[in-house]
Parts: sequence; structure tokens; C-alpha cells
Amino acid sequence: MGLGAVVNATIFTESRWQAVLGLPTAGLLWSFATFLAHSEQVEALGVAKIEALFYVALGGMAQTLLLWLGFTVVIWAMTRAFGGRVPLLRLMTLVSASSLALWVGAPAAAFWINGAPGHTAIAATISLISMALFLHALTRGLSADLHWSFLRAAGAVSAASVFLASFAFLAL
Repeated sequence: MGLGAVVNATIFTESRWQAVLGLPTAGLLWSFATFLAHSEQVEALGVAKIEALFYVALGGMAQTLLLWLGFTVVIWAMTRAFGGRVPLLRLMTLVSASSLALWVGAPAAAFWINGAPGHTAIAATISLISMALFLHALTRGLSADLHWSFLRAAGAVSAASVFLASFAFLAL
């Protein structure tokens, strides 16, 4: 089974668990990796590990859910700019269902940002590849959902990605 078949099986199934748990699971994995990267500082503070993990997970989940909503709204706007009409909740489900690659990419990004200097190149590579796979899956799903060509859907997803990358760069 090739990558295209896996992407199609992931997107075209109306699997509720993946649509609901896609990005929240990525958020939990991000939080756990962030916790592991800062475990020495947590020990130095004298905070119980389970309590610290709870607070880190709570913050990571809040951050992930807000990013999910924000990305969905931007991709919704770009979809409309490209002439498409898709309900916001359907698009939110599509974004989450496409996020399976982020289950690997989110923890890798956390290690990239917070990890030891010797491991950041590997973590950066893994997280960037995962992001590319996520955007590819989202493009395939958007193309199928709106009956668009892959190129048109890629234009909308690329425009949203460039907009958000510019926003993130300017926020630094």
C-alpha cells in the first residue's frame, strides 16, 4: 500500500475518533515532549512530576486547540478566496483528520525548540517532514471535499500556510 492509499484511507473515512482526537492528541504529545525536555528544571523546582505534567499538558492542549481553530479559520478564508464554500465545522474536522503526521511532528518540534543542542537537527528534519505530510493530507482532503483539482487545493493551503508563517515571523 503506497502513501497515496494511506492518505486516501485516512481522509475519506468518516472516522469520528480521528476527526475529534487528531489535533488534541498532537497537543498531548507536544506537551509530553515539552515536559520531558524540561524535566531537569521541574525537578529543581521541587514540584511533583504528575502535577507539573498536568500543568504543561493543560497549557499545551489550550495552545493546540487555539492553533487548530486559528488555522481552520485562515484556511476557511483562503478556501473562500479561491472560490470554495465549505462549512467551518467540516473544515475543522478535515484539518484534525489530516493531522496524523503531526503525532510525530509535534513532539519533534517540541524537542527542536526545547531540546538539547545535539539533537535539534534531527528533530527539525522530522518536524518539517511531518508538517509537509500534514499539509499534503489537508490538500488531498480539501481537493476531495470540494471536488477541486489538487493544484487549486494546494493553492489555498499554501496561501494559508504562507499567511500564518508570515504572521508567526512578524510576531517574533
